[in-house]
Amino acid sequence: MTSSSSLTSPTVGVVLGVSAPVTSGVEELAKANKKARTKLYFFSTRGVDYDRKVIRGMWFNDAKKRWEKRTFPFPHVLYVRGGSGKSVQRLIEKFDDMGIKRINPIVAFNKSDLYYKLSQDKSVRKYLPYTKNLDLNDISELRAILRKRKTVYIKACRGRRGLQVVRVSRVSPGRYQYSYSILGRLVRREVRSYTRLQRALKSFFGSREVIVQQAIDLLTVNGSCLVDFRAELQRNRNGNLTVVAIPIRVGKKSSPITTHGTAYRFNDYLSKLLPNCSSKQIRETRNEIDHFLRTVYRSVEKVYGRFGEIGIDFAVDKNRNIWLIECNAQSAKVSIRRCYSQKTVHRIYRNPLEYAKTLV
Repeated sequence: MTSSSSLTSPTVGVVLGVSAPVTSGVEELAKANKKARTKLYFFSTRGVDYDRKVIRGMWFNDAKKRWEKRTFPFPHVLYVRGGSGKSVQRLIEKFDDMGIKRINPIVAFNKSDLYYKLSQDKSVRKYLPYTKNLDLNDISELRAILRKRKTVYIKACRGRRGLQVVRVSRVSPGRYQYSYSILGRLVRREVRSYTRLQRALKSFFGSREVIVQQAIDLLTVNGSCLVDFRAELQRNRNGNLTVVAIPIRVGKKSSPITTHGTAYRFNDYLSKLLPNCSSKQIRETRNEIDHFLRTVYRSVEKVYGRFGEIGIDFAVDKNRNIWLIECNAQSAKVSIRRCYSQKTVHRIYRNPLEYAKTLV
């Protein structure tokens, strides 16, 4: 497929994985396109006919105020908003061969690969918590780490929405507590031997590749509700990097993650999290967070290529140190919809569509 810099209304195809449900995010993209003015449609990998070079998908007919199905040509720009499995990877490979552009160069980060590559960048290294690959078949490895660290997080290298994260603590010699969250439901168990802990972890993760990471001394609310941040960074219609919003996420009581908790606006809530800090210290923290986010974004681009958007999860500890948790190539944008104005929500869905125009 050829492209032209004079193309003012490119065709943007949004792949939603192996199915194409009309979610709230899909509806927000359709609304945002009224101003972005691309030729926008949505599809699943099952709707792609590689031989005829057409896609069976859907679009929102604004004149009739309804969703309609039809056949579309292959897009100028691909926007991946669901899935990272084999069918999506095959689609990307085929489209890459045709020269079809993408909003992001990858669909998901491997946490192990990300941390290793970022650790090579001196400007980012200070923000990285202790992280290493973990072999769950090696009884001695995790035991040695827990003796030193006491509390750690074990994470699948590929996993989203906190579904593959376990917090593990050594309560006392020979006693271990582990907890995880399944769609907002907290599961907490205690075992009396490392062998039983190992068995539980292997049952939870299966054959997945995992990392172990130090537990950060996070800020908390009401003593047991953990706090972290999800920053939404995007390139706008001029290709310039912008920090669109930073929802502050407060987890449920005793939950090891914040994913299914409550969200607050950054500028409204930061000072409440740091009540003992002066206005100057709050301002310094805000500036340092902005610097951190832009530094991480550009460091990621150095090794993976240019991104139209990244969701960056990070934490601030009780000494106001900033720590990177993970980067997201497909941010669900849930927290921003919970606590920011419709104007900001509209902007975060419009930016990628307007950025698509700079790619063709």
